[in-house]
Amino acid sequence: MKTVFSILLVLSCLFLQQRNAISKTHVHVVDGLASNNPPLKLHCASGDNELGWHYPKTGDDFNFSFTPSEVVTTIFFCHFWWGAKDSAFEVYNTDGNCGKDNSQICYWLVKEDGFYFAHDHESPPASAYVKKSGW
Repeated sequence: MKTVFSILLVLSCLFLQQRNAISKTHVHVVDGLASNNPPLKLHCASGDNELGWHYPKTGDDFNFSFTPSEVVTTIFFCHFWWGAKDSAFEVYNTDGNCGKDNSQICYWLVKEDGFYFAHDHESPPASAYVKKSGW
């Protein structure tokens, strides 16, 4: 009986590892500002993860990966500052941005007139982005 239990435990662990490797979600925040003057500043976090402060330059891609919870809603937010402008919103929400349609790749493009979103593309073309909000 111990052997059967051990085998089932090992198989369960292998299954969970494989599922987690496949179901990782990737969020990208790309600095699409024409110039780095003033510089963009951003801070991202979730209830469990502090991703810190970031100061990307034009064209830089700040990104992070995680496995969404199957038990509770997973939410990541970012707060952005650019000169006198600032804006904060959820860059990932299991029930909203990126998560609702089961996207595993989410891109946010920061521009002078606001924030653009694209998903399920690796390095999405400009035509894939949709404006979600202004500053």
